[in-house]
Amino acid sequence: MGDLSVCVRLNGVVVEDRTLRVDRLVHIGESPSAVVSFPGADLAVVRTGRRLMVRGRDLEEGDTLFLKLGAVDVRLEHTMRASTPPAWHEAVDRRFLVVVALVTGIGTWCDAAGSWADRNPLGLAVREESAPVEPLGGEASFQRTSLVATGEAVPPAGGDVVEDVADGPRHIPDDPNSGTAWYAWYRRAVPEDPLVLDAYARLEHDPTDVAAHQVVARAAYGDDEFDAAVWHYRWLVHHGVRDRDTLLRLARAEQRRGRHATEVSLYEQVLAEDPTDVDALAGLTVALARLGRLDEAVRKLDSLQAAAPMSPVTELTVATIAALQGQDRDALDALDRAIASRGQLSDEMQVELRRELALDPAFSGLRKDKRMRALLHRHLGAAAPTPMRTKGPG
Repeated sequence: MGDLSVCVRLNGVVVEDRTLRVDRLVHIGESPSAVVSFPGADLAVVRTGRRLMVRGRDLEEGDTLFLKLGAVDVRLEHTMRASTPPAWHEAVDRRFLVVVALVTGIGTWCDAAGSWADRNPLGLAVREESAPVEPLGGEASFQRTSLVATGEAVPPAGGDVVEDVADGPRHIPDDPNSGTAWYAWYRRAVPEDPLVLDAYARLEHDPTDVAAHQVVARAAYGDDEFDAAVWHYRWLVHHGVRDRDTLLRLARAEQRRGRHATEVSLYEQVLAEDPTDVDALAGLTVALARLGRLDEAVRKLDSLQAAAPMSPVTELTVATIAALQGQDRDALDALDRAIASRGQLSDEMQVELRRELALDPAFSGLRKDKRMRALLHRHLGAAAPTPMRTKGPG
C-alpha cells in the first residue's frame, strides 16, 4: 500500500516535504495532533483498503491533490516512495523555522481561533486545483463542501474549480491559552464505539454499505475527526440518506469546521419538514449569529424559546449568542441554567454539551474566566475541569 507524500510551500518556498505512512488515519494542517503542520485547514487522511481519502477525494496510488490555502500551497500524493533522506529533512527544518519566524512577524500565520476576529473570515478560502478524483464507490467527485449538503448536483468530472470557504474558525482545543484542561475533561466523557472497526472492515469489502458509513461517520465525529465525518455524511446524503438525524449530524460536523453557511442550509432542510424541531432551531439560531445575521438569529431564538422555553438546548443557545456578543455575564447565567438542567439531555447530547464548552470558539474568552470554572465545579464537583499542571524549573 502506498504512503502519503506531503509538500508544503509558503509563498513558493518549500517549508516541509515529508512522506507519511497512513495505516488508518493521520492529521495534517491545523490539528493539535497534526503530523505535518500548516495554517488554513485541518485535514484528516483516512485509509480505506488501498485508497486514501482526504477532503472528499479518494486517492488511488499515483493520484495527486493540490490545495491552495492563502499563501500556503500543499501538494498531496499517494505514492510508494520511501521516506525523504535525513539530510534533506535537516535543511527543510532550518528553512521552516526561518520562514515561520518571518510569517509570524508579518501576521499571516493563522493558527489560533482567538485571532479570527482580526482576520477577514473569507481569508481561509481553499481552492482545490487537482484534476477531479472519484470518491469511494466510483461516484462523481465531491468538489465543494456545500454541494451535496444543499442538494446541488455533484459536478461532473472535469468541472470548473470552485472554492471551499470557511465562514468562521475551526473548533479546536485551546487549553494552553485558557490554562484549564477543558479538552481532557471533555474527552473523558466520550465513549468508545465498539462497532467502528467492524464498520471499517465492511467498507473495505463493500464501499456502498450505508450502515457502515453511518457508524464510521459517528465514530469520526466522536474522535473530533470532523473532516472525515463530513465526508461520510455527505456520501450518505448524496446517496439518498436525507433523514433528520443524518442532516443534523452533518450540520454539527460542518459547524466544527467553521462552515456555517452550509450549516444554515442543512438546518433549513430539517425545519422545512418540522418548523418546531428544537435541535434544528437551536443550530440555525447560532449559525445565523456566527454569520452576523443577528436580526434573523433573534427571530429564530424567539421561535426556539416558544417551542422549548425550559430546555437546556435553548439555554445553551442563549449562552452561545451572548458569548459571541461579548456579554459574559449573560452567557454565564445561561450556562448555569443549561448545566443545571442537563439531565433532560440524552447521554450523547450531554457529551455534545461538553464538546461545546471545550471547543467552541464562542467560549474561548470564558474558558479563561475563573467564574466559568467555578460554575462547573458547583455543578460537577471533582468531575469539573481543572487547571493545567505546569512543570516547575528543572
